[in-house]
Formats: sequence, C-alpha cells, structure tokens
Amino acid sequence: MARTDEISCALQVWTPELTESFHSLAYLGSEPSIKWLTESEWSSQLESLTHQDGHVIAAEMWRKVLKESAQLSAPVLLLILEHMRRNPANTGSSLAAVGLEFSKTLANLAFRAADALHEGAKQSFAGDEIDVAIARFQAALSEFRFSIESQLLTGPTRRLATGKYATAVAMIGRWVNVSPEAVSRALLYSKESMTLGNLKPETLIYRLELLVLQFDQTGDAQLLREALELLSENQKIAEGSELAEAEARFRLAQISESGPRDSRRYLKAAERRLVLFRPKSGVEESRRSVLSTLVAEAKQGRLVMSARSMGIPRGLLASMATKPSTTLWVTIRRVIDELENLRINRGSVPAAVLSARFLRQMIDGPPELLDASNLSNYVEATSWLATKSSWNRHVQWEAGAAALSVAKRTGNQELAQQAQLIFDELATLHSTWPLPRIGLARVRDYLVGSNNNTSSTDDSWQDAASLALKSADYARSNLGGRNEVFAVADARGFLSETFVFKRTTRGKADHEASMLSALREEITRQGNAHRFEVPRSLAIVKVPADDERQWVHVSQRAAGRLVSELRGEEVSEVLDSIVDLLAVFHRVAGEPPAGKSAWRSLKDHLKLWSKALFEREQADRFVKSLHGIFPSKLPLVRKRDGHASNWLVDSAGRIIAIDLESVDFIPIGYDVAQLIEDDALIQANPDGWHRRLAIIKRYIENMGEEISSSDVAAAYGWFALTRALRLGTEREAGKQLRRHARELCGLLVECGDDSIKGLARDLMHALSRIEQLDTNESAPGPDHRRLSKAMAYQLRHHGPSNDIQIDKAGFASMDKLALVLNVDSSQLLAVAEYPGEPRFEIRDGRIRALYGHSLDVVIDAGIKVGTPTSLFHGSSWSALDRIVHDGLVPMQRRMVHLTNIAEEAMAVGARKGVPLVLAIDQSHDEVPVAEGIWVAERVSPDRISIMNPFVGEAGVIR
Repeated sequence: MARTDEISCALQVWTPELTESFHSLAYLGSEPSIKWLTESEWSSQLESLTHQDGHVIAAEMWRKVLKESAQLSAPVLLLILEHMRRNPANTGSSLAAVGLEFSKTLANLAFRAADALHEGAKQSFAGDEIDVAIARFQAALSEFRFSIESQLLTGPTRRLATGKYATAVAMIGRWVNVSPEAVSRALLYSKESMTLGNLKPETLIYRLELLVLQFDQTGDAQLLREALELLSENQKIAEGSELAEAEARFRLAQISESGPRDSRRYLKAAERRLVLFRPKSGVEESRRSVLSTLVAEAKQGRLVMSARSMGIPRGLLASMATKPSTTLWVTIRRVIDELENLRINRGSVPAAVLSARFLRQMIDGPPELLDASNLSNYVEATSWLATKSSWNRHVQWEAGAAALSVAKRTGNQELAQQAQLIFDELATLHSTWPLPRIGLARVRDYLVGSNNNTSSTDDSWQDAASLALKSADYARSNLGGRNEVFAVADARGFLSETFVFKRTTRGKADHEASMLSALREEITRQGNAHRFEVPRSLAIVKVPADDERQWVHVSQRAAGRLVSELRGEEVSEVLDSIVDLLAVFHRVAGEPPAGKSAWRSLKDHLKLWSKALFEREQADRFVKSLHGIFPSKLPLVRKRDGHASNWLVDSAGRIIAIDLESVDFIPIGYDVAQLIEDDALIQANPDGWHRRLAIIKRYIENMGEEISSSDVAAAYGWFALTRALRLGTEREAGKQLRRHARELCGLLVECGDDSIKGLARDLMHALSRIEQLDTNESAPGPDHRRLSKAMAYQLRHHGPSNDIQIDKAGFASMDKLALVLNVDSSQLLAVAEYPGEPRFEIRDGRIRALYGHSLDVVIDAGIKVGTPTSLFHGSSWSALDRIVHDGLVPMQRRMVHLTNIAEEAMAVGARKGVPLVLAIDQSHDEVPVAEGIWVAERVSPDRISIMNPFVGEAGVIR
C-alpha cells in the first residue's frame, strides 16, 4: 500500500469527511502533495494528528506556532482544528495545560487555517490547478467566516480576515456560481476591511470584481457605475486595477442606453485600460487576452451575449452550455486562438487551462457546431498540460478523458489506445483511486462497441464500482434522500462532471436506465438541452452485498447544487423550469397498467403518518376521510419523488433530474406538491397559494391535460394536506418544516376547497397540540409576542408566586392566568392557537407551556416522531469555555434544550449572543417535548463537538 493510501486510511477511520476534503483540496493523492506529513522534521508527531487521540500533540503544535513562530502548512492546521472541534473537552484540557484559552484559540486557529488555504489557493491559480484553487478558496471561505463571526479576532486580524474573504468570493465567482448572499457579504466585509485600514491595491481590485459579479446576478447597472466611482475616489491605490475597470466599462458598453456613441466611448476606454494593464501572473495575462478578444468582437458588432453573461470564464461557459450558436462558436474560437498563442509562444499554463475548458464545452455542445480543429486542439492542450504537470494525477486523467472523448467523436482508435495507456498507468500508480478504473471501463466500452465485439465489459465496471463503493477518496452523498449513493468527482470536479454509483436492485436499475434514456431522447428531440441535463447511464453491474441491492447503476451527469440547498431567490428562478422538466418526464415515463389504483399506493404511507400523530381510531377516521375526497378521477403518471433533493442546478443554470428508479404511479400533480411543500419552497400565505396554483396549472398545461381550475385547486389542496401530514410526523423535519406544515394547514383552511377545510383544521389542531381554532391571524404582532412571553414566563417559572396553581403536568387555569396578566381568556387562546409558535397546549380549559420550565413539572408531550438522527444545541461564543469544561447544564431552566436541525440551533444561539452550534452525541435519554425540540437533564463535555455552520458558504457542488 502506498504511503498516501496509508495516510488516507488512517484519516478515514477517524474522520471520513476530512479525508474526502483533503483529496478535493489536493492534500492527498500524490506523493508531492503529502510532503507536509512525510518530510517534515515533525513527521512522527504529525502522523499522530491523523488519529483520534492526537489532541495532546495538536495543542502542543499550536503552542509552537504562538510561542516559537513555527510555520505549519494548511493541512496540519486543519488537522489541529479538527481535533478542537471533534473533541473540545480533551483538547481544551491540553490547551489549558500550556496556558491557552479554548475559545480564542479556536477562532484564531480557524483564521490561520483559512489564511493558509487562501495562500495555497493563490499558488494553485498561478499553476494549472484551477479546480484545486477554487476548492481551497471555498474551504477558506467557511473558516474565515467562522473566525470573523466569533467576534474574538483582534482588529488587525479581522481586517485581514474580512479582506481575504472578499478576495476568495471574487476569485471563486470567476469560475462558478456564488450565492447572492455570499457576494453581498463579501462586499460588506471588503468595506469593513478598508475601513479598518486595508488600503492595498488588491483590496480595491477585488471589490471592483465583486461589484461586477453582483451586476451579473442582479442586472443593476448602478453597481457598475459604483465601481467606477470607487476608482475615482481611491486613485492612490488604483494601481493594477485596469483589468477590473476594463471589465466594468465593457459591461456598461453593452447596456448603454444613450446609443452607439456612448457604447463606443466605453469600449475605447476599456481598450485603453487593457493596453495599460501589466499582468502579474499567467492567470491575469490569460484573462486580459479573453477580455481583449471580447472587446474587439464588440467593436465589430459580432458579440451575441448579454452583458450579464460575460464573466470570464464562468459567464462564457454558461452561455456556451445554454445558448450554443454558430455566431457564439466563432467568437469563442477567436478567444481560444489567442489563448493558444499564449500557450505556444509563452508557455502559459493558465492559458492552456482556459483553452481546454472552452474546448471541452465545445465538444460537449451540439456536434454540428464542431470542426476538426476543435477536437485536435482539445487533445493537444490537455496532453501539453499533462506533460507540464506530470505529478498531477487529475491533469493526467483529463488528458486521457480528452483522448477518449475525441476518439468517440472521430472513430480514431489510436486515441482510444492512448487513453487506455494513460488510465492503465494511473491505475497502477494510484491503486485505490476509482477514476482510472472508470476511465478503463469506458475505453473498453468504446473499443468493444466500435469493433462489433460481443465481449462483456462488466468486469471492468465491477472493478470500478467495487473500488468506488469502498474508496476513502469519496464519501457517500445524500442525493435523492439516499445513503448509498456515491458521487465521484472527475478531474475537474465541480468544473465538469460527476460519476454516480447507486446500489439498488436489478429491476430498479434497469428501469432507471430506461427512464434516463427516454428522457434524454425527448429533451434532445425538443431542442431543450440548453435548459435540461439528463444523466447518462453507463453500466449496471453486480457486486457483493448482504441484501437485495446487489446491483450498482453507474451514471454520469453534470455537477450541480441541490435545489433543497438553494436560497429563496434562487429557488424562485428555477421552479418553473423544474416543473417543465417534470412534465417532460411524466410524458415519456409510460402509462399505468390497466386498473392501477393510485390510492392503494398512497394509503400505506397515509396510515403510517396518521398513526404517528393520532390515536388508532382517530388515525383510521382521518385516513378514511382523506379517501372520501381523494381526487380519483385524475390521470395517473409515473412517480418521480419530486422533492427538492431530487433536482440539481448546474453551473449553467440547467436543471438536472436525479433518482428516476421509482416504478409506481401517482395522480398527476402530486409530484408538484411534493416539490414545493417538502422543503417549504413557497411561503404558506395567500400570495403563496396563488403562486402554487400558477405552477401546477403550468405543469398541467405542459402535460397537455384539460382539467378545470376548480379541480386543479381541489387536487392541490389534497396533495398539500398529505405532505403537511408527512412533514408533521417526519423525524428528520425540524421546527421550521413542522411550522410550515401547520401554516400550510392554516392556508388550506383559509384558501382551500370546502371539502378539505375540515380535515386541514383537524390536522392543524393535532400538529399544534390544541383542540380548537378560531383565528385567522397570519403573523404575530408586537402585542402577540409580548403576551406570549408573559404567558411563557408565568407557566414556566413564576406562576406559583402569583397564586397560579400549576400541577405536576404543567397545566394551570386559563382564567387564573388571564386574571394575573389582565387579559381575556380569548387573547390567551389566540396566542396558544397560533400555528407558527407551538409553545403552549390547551386541554379542558387549562393551559401549559410545552418546554423551558424551571418549575418541577413533567411534560408528557406524547410526540411520536422517532429518534432523531442528529441533535444540536445553539449557544454563544461567550459561553464556549464554560461548556468545554462543564458540558451543557440547564442554567435557569430545568432541562437542556436540543434540536435536530443545525440551522435552528444557530437561530437559538443568535438570541444568546454571537451564535455557536454544538453537535451532540446521542445517549438516547433525550425526550421530545415539542416539534423539533428534545430535552436532556445535562450533556457531558465528552458528548459535545463544535460545528462550522458555514461549510456551504460558497454553495456545495455535488
């Protein structure tokens, strides 16, 4: 076993997530990349950091950093940081032994790790590792924000952290989509950094880039003008900003409202700035080359892209994917020609990387737009890069992938043999790396098919699948709600495609492969490849297994972000496209068998969910009532499992459908409700109701069905009610989604069909733990919140002191509480019944708080939501040192409160100060007391670890 593999295996035992991260950050995978561990003067101590019990060494090494100015590499700092987070109690003791405070150490170590990642990313950009650079910048973002949010950094350190966060966002935004929130935050941080005295030219340059990036996202031309104003106000530090300024002026030329004259003026100014610009790196030189070409194209009137699609290279690549055309290809060929000149005449590696990326996108585009030179240039550029970076296994792999891709296009078997040699050598050198095995299997598929050979290639795919399923390089991905899906990123990771290995049954694998094929053919026939991307089925092979899932379906698809993880505005932009693709799928997925009943398919789920909420007889009555109004006359379609975790959005904004293996059938439109409600993609209010109906009507029209508006509304109400039932009883759902379930019921009471209102009211009562409802209040006002706090204070803590008798179950007289608070009982009822705030329960004229007591009461909530898979606690940085020493204790309350959703813990922590999220190892004595809330008497320090809630800061690509 290679030294790299030994290290990888040791890390895998301790922390699989860090193992995968180290591979993506290029800290594992080739011998030169692990010199930080094997060739250091501290190599024996460093190795202990890859084991769980290395916290003593971690503390000592950090002491050397502070006291002896020791220089540690980014992976070493990340390993020390991981020890602090995973085992704060023991690491805290080790730090205390050398006189260091845990909380300040954690914040400063996160900054040091981020800073080292940031520097490593810049070095990668200077070479050919663009993908590695972006991965390191993304990792740096999360640690910078973690340290900044702690409020424990000194002024000078905070100045650096905020400035470098902004720089990282700008650098990432050149290549991949960054969330609008991250861009806005970067602009705020860059302004703070400048206010704190960071007046380096780079700070101004990256702020200019961020303003242009925000223009790309919003289309607000004022942002470009703000960029130019910023330059005029900071002329003393404007040196080197000519490229960023030229980009802003170039965009203004494309959107000029004053006519051609102003447009020409902006273009000439951009040209002058590009001439004045003196690149400091190959990356800057390559970007100048691309922008100069685009300016020249614009001056000749040949540019066909919008101003918001000209980011280099992100915007150009997205345009190539979504709006391919002969005119665009002509422009891109001119861009490539200039880059190739830099590669050939100047030996520019960044130019070659950019050239190869544009060529790859060409080859992935419409075949009719290609010419022979594009194919030969792609092979030549990637081969040249492989020669320049013989140590980089990812670059070698892409050279093989390029040769195979062109071989398939041209029938050139010599290129296929060349690819096979590359993959063979990589498989020998990196025996545990799945990608070379995947490459070999694909080569064999091609050679067998092109030679009309009847040989099977299953053995090659079995090797690849077995290796992928047990590889320490890649962890299981939670895609489509599954725990046995492995997503293996290829050489350029998020910049290109992903191979997916899904364990399943043979029947489901065959079915999914046929669905993918049918969907791809239909999308191609419609000419919608620029809007939708469909995975390609590569193989179905058998592997050893302990259950019926003895088959692995291997597919290849574009990388992207899960819709369930997008922000609100981003979701709104893609919802229509998702339902359009859903309609395409349902049209090609096949007809149901004769006599098929959708009710029988849904009934078992409804019974299961109802029994988790109601007593048996009431559950039976509820399901029977649902059956009575079931929209049985609707046509049936193939079940899609349309929830938001089954859709991805790639870097070009195309929608990708994943997980198509279901063989069941459901009523038309049910998947639309699952998509919207299971992740609360649309708010449960009257405006949201109209938006829901507009979306499902769009879907019905795309399906070619004629269904009346009243029938569509009634059907959606039924679908939404069943999804609310599911959310209200799903153990993985947190407080926010349970609140959505209650609010959705309230919306159906207000806006739904008459036939559904009674059931919606019954379900809302059950989910809110109350027996009556008589309020239409859509949002709590200040008086509501004040009264709610006063009620909670009396019922949890102070009631007996005011002669409010509270029994052992926590109940008190509503009349007595109303008298003490000087309000009517109806006002108490309105607060208790508000579905968005389940603090209280009413029974037989008595009321109690459901949690948070300091009084000696026992709350039997009767919640049947099962054991949570994870538990979290929201606290504050100011309390961290005490928690590390003592654990979590109730303080003013009787119990420690926990939640199963990290974001909700973050919100709780924000109410206590600067928020911090703690993950809790379960001891299975935690008791549920309300939706999404568990309590424990205390949590010992050894059960606590610390989360970085900002790990997806730049958007996770899957």
